[in-house]
Amino acid sequence: METRRAILRVALDSFSKRGYALTTFNDIARRIHLTKGAIFWHFKSKEDLLAALILHMQESYDPLKALEQAETLEAIKETFLAWADVLATNSLHRQFMQFVMSRVEWSEALTAKLRKKLDNLVVSDPGERLVVCLDRLKASGAVVSPLTSEQLASLLCACFFGVHRAIYLHKKTFDLRPTLEAGLEFILEGIRSK
Repeated sequence: METRRAILRVALDSFSKRGYALTTFNDIARRIHLTKGAIFWHFKSKEDLLAALILHMQESYDPLKALEQAETLEAIKETFLAWADVLATNSLHRQFMQFVMSRVEWSEALTAKLRKKLDNLVVSDPGERLVVCLDRLKASGAVVSPLTSEQLASLLCACFFGVHRAIYLHKKTFDLRPTLEAGLEFILEGIRSK
C-alpha cells in the first residue's frame, strides 16, 4: 500500500509539472527509485493510474458530499466555500485541482476510458450531487428558475473553477474567498425564491 501511495504522490507531482501526456511510467519510476515494471504491477495503464489518483483524492476529501444533506441555497454556497478553504490550506488538493484544470488533455478518448474506469471504481461525479440537490430545492420551491438544474450546476461550477483558475493559474491578485462568495451569491440571488 505504501508503494502504491508513493506512486500516486509522485504521479501527481509529475503530471502537474510535465502534464499528463508527457509523463511516462519511466519518469515516475525514476523519481521513486523503482522499475517501470513495478509501476505496471500496481497500474496496468496510465489511465488506470489517473483513475486511481482521482479515487485517492476523492477518498481523502469529497468536496460536494455535504450537498446530499443540503436543504438551502446557503448550504450550497457554504459547501463551495468549504471546498475553497480546503484548496487554500491543503497543497496536495490544490495541486490536484490545478493539474486537472490545466495539465490534462481531456480528449474524448481519455474521457471515455476514464469514465468507464471510474464507474467500475464506484467514483461518484460531484457535479451529479449538485444537480440532485438543485432538483430537490426546485421541487421544494426554494429555487425558481427557467434553467434546468444541470444548467444551474454548470453556472455554479463555472464560477468556482473560474475564480480558482484566475488566482492559481493566471496569478490574479484578488482575494479568493470574498470573490468566490460574491460570485456564488450573485448566481444564487438570481434563482432564490422571493
